[in-house]
Amino acid sequence: MNVLFVVWELDAFFKLGGLGDVARSFSGAMKNLGVDIRIILPYYSVIKMENNVKTLKGKFSLLYAGKKEHVEIWETVHPHTHVPVYLVKNTKYLNIVTKIDTWGFFNKAVVTMLKQDTLQWHPDILHLNDHHCGLIPLLLKQAHLPIKTMITIHNLFHQGHASFAVIRDAGLDPTACTPVSWEIPSKQINFLLEGIIHSDIITTVSPSYAKEIMTEEFGCGLNEYLKGLEGRVVGILNGIDVEKKLSEAKSRQAGPRASWKEEKVKNKRYLQKQLGLKVSNDIPLFCFIGRLDAKQKGLEILHTMLRRINQEKIELVILGTGDKPWEERLQWLATFYPKHISCNFMFNEAIAHQIYAASDFILIPSRFEPCGLIQMIAMLFGTIPIAYKTGGLKDSIQDGVTGFLFDKYNSLALERAVTRAITLRRDHKNEFEQMTKNAMLKDFSWKKSALKYLSLYKQLLLENTIIRTGSSKS
Repeated sequence: MNVLFVVWELDAFFKLGGLGDVARSFSGAMKNLGVDIRIILPYYSVIKMENNVKTLKGKFSLLYAGKKEHVEIWETVHPHTHVPVYLVKNTKYLNIVTKIDTWGFFNKAVVTMLKQDTLQWHPDILHLNDHHCGLIPLLLKQAHLPIKTMITIHNLFHQGHASFAVIRDAGLDPTACTPVSWEIPSKQINFLLEGIIHSDIITTVSPSYAKEIMTEEFGCGLNEYLKGLEGRVVGILNGIDVEKKLSEAKSRQAGPRASWKEEKVKNKRYLQKQLGLKVSNDIPLFCFIGRLDAKQKGLEILHTMLRRINQEKIELVILGTGDKPWEERLQWLATFYPKHISCNFMFNEAIAHQIYAASDFILIPSRFEPCGLIQMIAMLFGTIPIAYKTGGLKDSIQDGVTGFLFDKYNSLALERAVTRAITLRRDHKNEFEQMTKNAMLKDFSWKKSALKYLSLYKQLLLENTIIRTGSSKS
C-alpha cells in the first residue's frame, strides 16, 4: 500500500504548529504498520536540512498564471522516522509563503509530478491535510489519475479563501468549483471546501469534532455541506510520539515518570526560581501553553476568572505568542502579581517541557478544540488538565478521573473547575495522586489511531477495486 502524505509543515524541517508534530509522528506510525508512506511539502527557503542528505529526484515545467514555471523535486529521509520526504522547489511561489498562490502552485506541482511519473513510485492514496491541499482532488480528477484521496481537517476555521483568479491560474475550470459569497460580485473560491467536496473521504482529528462541525455553532459556514457528506466524514483522535516526548524530557532532566512526586517537586522549585515566582510546593501551579488566539483559546474567560479570584492563592505560568492586545492585557495583570503570574510571550519547546514537568495543572479553556495535543503531553508529565468539554478535549480527558471538564463556556464554570482542582489537591491528596497516576498511564501513542487510519486506507482501496471491477465488466 503506497500513501503520499501531502502537508505544508513537518517537524525537523519546518514547523509552526501542531500539524508539524502530527506529520512526523503519524507517518512514522503508519510506516511501522507496513505502509509505504512518503511525505511531500514545499521546499521553503527556511527549510532546515542540517546533516540530511538530499538528492535531486527530477525536474519538470508547468504552466501557472499563464507562464512556464520550473519545478525541482528533492528527496531526503526524515532523520527520526526514516520516512522518505519529497521537497517541491520553485523560487517564485514556494520560497516564502506570502499568498494563496503558494498553495495553488503547490497543488498543481504535486499533481503534475504524479502525472509525469517524476517519482517513479505510484501512490494508491493521497492523504491531504487542511486547505493547503484543497485543490488536489479536483486537479487529480481533471488529470484522469486513478488515485484515491483522503483529506484530514485539522481546524475547520482555517479555510483558505481566494479569488477565482487562482483557479484559472492553476488551469482549473471555474465551473467545476463551488463559489462562495454569492451575495457580492467578487465571488471567491474556498480551498478547504473544494477539498471536502472532491475527496473520497474526510477525516477529522477527533470523533467529537466530526460531530461538532455538522452544527451551526462549530461548522464555520460549511456545516450544511458537511451534513450532506455525513457518511464520508470520520473522526479519529490524534496521537503523540510518546517515546520522543519522554526522551526530550529525560534529556532536559524533567523526568515525569520515575519517582514522579519527587521529580514534580524538584521541577516546580526550579521553575519557580527561574521565573521569580514564590517558591513553595504548597501553592498550586497552573500553566497555559499555546497560541494566544482570541477566537479559539478562551482567553476572555481565563482573563475574567483571573481578575475575579485571589491570584495570591495560586501561581500561573503563561507560555505562548499570538494576539498582541491579549499579550498586553495579560502582561498588565502580571505586573500586579509578579510573584504569582509569569508571562512568557514566545514559544520554546525546551521551556514548554520544563513547564509541563513543573506544573500541577494545565488550563485549556478553548471555545473549540479539534483535537489538541497539549492535554496529552501534560498528562504524560503528570500535569492535570482543566478544559472546556469540547472536541478532542472531551475525547481525551475523563472528568474526575484524568482531569477536570466544565461544560458551560463562561468564566464561572472555569472558576468552579479550578476550585475543584485546588480542593482535590489540598484536601484529598490520595485521590489527587491517583488522578495524576491515571493521567500518566493514559496511552496517547499513535498505535490505536494508526490502525483506524490503516482500516480506512484499506476501505478506500477496496472501493477502488470494486469500482474498477465494475467498470471492466461493463
